[in-house]
Amino acid sequence: SETTSRSSESPRKFRLSTRTMAKLLAGVVAVAATVVSASQSSPWMFTLTGACDVEGGIDGMSFVKQGNTLSGAPYYKAMHAEKYIYYDPDCMTSTDGTPRWIIDDSKPDVTREHDLDGDDVCNYIARIDSNDTRYPPTSGEWTMNCAGNYQLQFLILLELTTTGTLTTTMKGAGTNTVMTTTTRAPVFDAPRSLTLSGACAYKRAMNGLTYDLAGTSADGWPFYKAKGVDEYIYHDADCDGAGTNTLSLWVLDDSKPNTTATRDLDGDGKCTYHARLDYTGGKMLPTSATWRMYCGPAEGWVSLDLTLKEASGKDLVFGNTMVSSAARGGMAASVAALSLAIMQALFA
Repeated sequence: SETTSRSSESPRKFRLSTRTMAKLLAGVVAVAATVVSASQSSPWMFTLTGACDVEGGIDGMSFVKQGNTLSGAPYYKAMHAEKYIYYDPDCMTSTDGTPRWIIDDSKPDVTREHDLDGDDVCNYIARIDSNDTRYPPTSGEWTMNCAGNYQLQFLILLELTTTGTLTTTMKGAGTNTVMTTTTRAPVFDAPRSLTLSGACAYKRAMNGLTYDLAGTSADGWPFYKAKGVDEYIYHDADCDGAGTNTLSLWVLDDSKPNTTATRDLDGDGKCTYHARLDYTGGKMLPTSATWRMYCGPAEGWVSLDLTLKEASGKDLVFGNTMVSSAARGGMAASVAALSLAIMQALFA
């Protein structure tokens, strides 16, 4: 009879195909990159980045949870814009459709089981197939409509969560309650340098100025300083601090913004500036828009199309922290190197 001597056996190496190895490595990288935002409950707010150029207006938009649809999945609306993120089990009511998370400019009908935008077609800004109804993927390849061409875009939905610890102590007949909150800040890409053009003759000295990213305000908005002169671009939620202004503004000003203030950042108690842009579409400064600029006593305030052309790359802004492209690449390389080391240790 055949016998086998186990003492002479050599251990068989566990071999994986290149394709399987790549998938496992990608999984480890994704876990390492998103572990801080992992959550079992649906986050109340996301900030999106990674859209194609034609849909760049949604980059930096923050989407706030509005409630839940009939499937129990949460749905989100962009702040100050009619853009939504929701889960649709079947976007065509065909009963055999593919479940997916959708970015759309139509509000979902929370009473419908399928085709939540009610258009009987799968028409949307972007979608990603998923069977997970808890919340949209915090990172992944979405199919995005880019000027009529559907293409893959790697989108990041950075979770912003607020957790609270409620402590109640009894003191005689009274009660003392303390609420502590911890917030994870949104992320977006801010242009590193911008060159201005389009100013009127009265402000012609501003044409050609290059503004460098100088930091962030108390609310996490980026602000810029012109090279060689005291000229600034910043965001102000209430330019005179009186609490009566309902529009937030991007401002061109010769006063440096106070980065510890949340309104009236130049501290003058007035809405005084070179130009302003009424804008509430996310924390990305528009590179082309119609501003109101003061063009001297003869012309007064004039609507002008100003262009802020990107003069270099972008830096990642996380809350009140800026991360340069080089540093970001270093972090990505570190994550990849760590992941590779783990894989090699597991399967060597």
